Amino acid sequence: MTMKTPLLMTGAFLVAMLVLGLPASSSAQQPKMDIKLFVGFSGTTFVSMLEEGRLRETFAGWQIGFGPRLRKRTWFVEVLFSFNRWAFSLLDADGVKYAGQVNSFELPLNAGFIPYKNAFFKLYLYGGLVNHFNTKLIATVDLPESLCDPDFGPCSAEVKLRPKEVDFAIYQALARFGINFDLAMFNFDFNYSISMNGATTTSYRTGYHQIQLNLAYLF
Repeated sequence: MTMKTPLLMTGAFLVAMLVLGLPASSSAQQPKMDIKLFVGFSGTTFVSMLEEGRLRETFAGWQIGFGPRLRKRTWFVEVLFSFNRWAFSLLDADGVKYAGQVNSFELPLNAGFIPYKNAFFKLYLYGGLVNHFNTKLIATVDLPESLCDPDFGPCSAEVKLRPKEVDFAIYQALARFGINFDLAMFNFDFNYSISMNGATTTSYRTGYHQIQLNLAYLF
């Protein structure tokens, strides 16, 4: 998948959101907008398709973000922005170990159905496209004994790296499916995302799975 395809999908989604937000002839059909401010936890699993089989690694993380949600009758759309940070570790072909954290941000574009609602409770089912960007890695690098020589420098050091320096993909397109509900002025969200392109730039494919649990306050 090229980067152009998700960008075209993003443009189409924004046009659809604009159309949904246009005033209707009847006041009862006016769209309603909420602003969500949310924080949550995540679990990110990498599945590397190696010659010897699949290797699964899961890392914990957290996210914080905000964005508008438009509701009209039994349908809704939302555009959310979040800053994400998650832990990671990897061992390269030379035996060099990297362990630290990844900074990234996401722009999820969600649309869905409201199967039930009343004055205090609303249930939402949705799917969407997530534009995920890895921006920076802060890691501790440990050299193996075969490469470590204290006379020439430390065998362990903290470094700041760009994603491509450790074969991480800078951009990922994710398909997201979720369920959430409003309880008064609070929103509880659970979602699952799967990558539509490789999570790394290595010669072998690496899949990307993410589960999030978020709590939001509605304005």
